[in-house]
Amino acid sequence: MSRRNRRLAAAVLAAVSLTATACAGASGSPNSYKVGFVSDLSGKFALNGVGQRNGFKAYFEQLNAEGGINGHPVHVTYLDDGGEASRGSANVTRLGTDPGISAVGGFLLSNSCGAAAPRAESLELPLVCSAVAPDLLHPVHPYIFGARTSQSNQAAPMLEFAGTIVKTERPKVAVIVFGSAASIGLGAAVRKAAAARGWDVVANETVALSATDVSPQTARIIAAKPDVVVGALYDPLAILFMRSLAARGVDTPFVNYEGATAAGGMIPLKDPNFYVLSNVSASGAGDEPGVVRYRQAMQRAELPPTQPYANTGYLQAMEIAEGLRSCGFPCSGADMRKALERLNHDSQGFASGPISFSPQNHEALDTVSFYVWDDRTQTVVEAASGVRAGSQARS
Repeated sequence: MSRRNRRLAAAVLAAVSLTATACAGASGSPNSYKVGFVSDLSGKFALNGVGQRNGFKAYFEQLNAEGGINGHPVHVTYLDDGGEASRGSANVTRLGTDPGISAVGGFLLSNSCGAAAPRAESLELPLVCSAVAPDLLHPVHPYIFGARTSQSNQAAPMLEFAGTIVKTERPKVAVIVFGSAASIGLGAAVRKAAAARGWDVVANETVALSATDVSPQTARIIAAKPDVVVGALYDPLAILFMRSLAARGVDTPFVNYEGATAAGGMIPLKDPNFYVLSNVSASGAGDEPGVVRYRQAMQRAELPPTQPYANTGYLQAMEIAEGLRSCGFPCSGADMRKALERLNHDSQGFASGPISFSPQNHEALDTVSFYVWDDRTQTVVEAASGVRAGSQARS
């Protein structure tokens, strides 16, 4: 090999080594708390996964700039699952080899959280997941925590809100969800709650996780002539759905789950018939101290507060940080679980209500808000707040 080629090979090897180190993250100082983050940073749902990571990162960067938690910085290792449940589980195994790690956040998809649950339990490592299937919350799985209101418990407030925007006492409801475990659970809960109200479910559609088109489901929903559509479509599919309705002259309102976002869905659509449930500030606007702090953290990171799922990542980071604060230093995974189970935190207006867990409840929030595009102000505004979620008893 020539000298030039040897130098080139050495440079390539160094670049590969640097990239691997950057992906894996440094180990952190002996004085640091250690936290992991696993989400889709490169696959189909990377738009939301990257936003989720950025919100998580913005929270901890601001916290560390202010001195950390009682003088201890928080070191985070970020790993990509590519939207694949098996990679998410493998990443938890990888993170669990570090005995100093206290918790892992992320898990955009409930399927990834569910696949990692057995490893989390064997490693005694709490996972604070963005989306969780109902069977991991009822009964409580010891090491799985839902960062938000579970999708199945979003059904009741979605129908309660839907009842305020339709003009008939017994609305005809269409249900449309995409095929994650949590969203399928939401669809079942919506149908059950609608039946309890005496409402007719005139269409029930599921869209595959791999789908890039919702035309068949849209056509069947239009044919059913519902008064309102309730369901779970993440931003790209929600945009397709709403634009398909508009193209056919249909102005039926759609009440969507928290997987839709302001920047990813509401702002591009600018459609006052599109409503989105949220546990946290969807617009990043307002003068509540918690919302102001969120804006400051995102501005520090040179990111817009409306970046899709950044608010969710920020919420997860807040929950983990408050758990660490209660846990003390050092904090094992088993101790962190106990600390999370006594969490009761006031986000000062950032979240829709108090953030709390208990040994009997691993679902962080039991109130939701709804947001919509306002043509008059040309902004996303809050349409309703403080709506109680689900039938779950809090303790």
